[in-house]
Amino acid sequence: MRQRLRSRLTIVMATLLVTTLGVGVASALDAPTASALAKNPIFGHWQQTHRCASLVHALTKVHLRPLAPGVVGDYFPNETPQQLASKKHICSGAEPQRHSHFFTRDGHFGSVDQFGQQVDNGRYRVINARTLRIPRGRLGDVNFHYQITRLSGRKVLALKPVITKRMRREALAHPFEFNTAGWSVAVSYPGSTWKRVRCGPWC
Repeated sequence: MRQRLRSRLTIVMATLLVTTLGVGVASALDAPTASALAKNPIFGHWQQTHRCASLVHALTKVHLRPLAPGVVGDYFPNETPQQLASKKHICSGAEPQRHSHFFTRDGHFGSVDQFGQQVDNGRYRVINARTLRIPRGRLGDVNFHYQITRLSGRKVLALKPVITKRMRREALAHPFEFNTAGWSVAVSYPGSTWKRVRCGPWC
């Protein structure tokens, strides 16, 4: 780039542009800026510890308990839904897992597992002050109600899926197959909260 940067302001603007495009992320920019949060409060990286029993409880609360053998598979990667369905206590032997979601400024959504590997991705759009939408391609869009509060001085996020009649009907017709209803509960863990953490490389 031959044109010289003529002022500190220009340097700052260029740095922000590079960051937005994902070319480089300075450690000072790991935390969300005040202006970004004002426009999009869910922007950032949110983390919690997943527990199998919490997921089964969440499914039960929304009357989708039959989906559990097909949804808790992350805790039992070597067992099929049919095998899990035959267990007396489906969560027996399950270990807690750290899990997180990230929401970027430019509308990307993703999930990161306990090994630091990205395991889900897509786009998201904030619909209003309490609702966001994640498209799932041919499976349709899934809405989530969200609420951000402060707990012990730290911002926390609560998510609750909006499960439509169609989603419920399709899920219960084939409970062991992937479906948006089960996915939405597994993504949100309704009834729990996610704490904001440093973005790192994710947002």
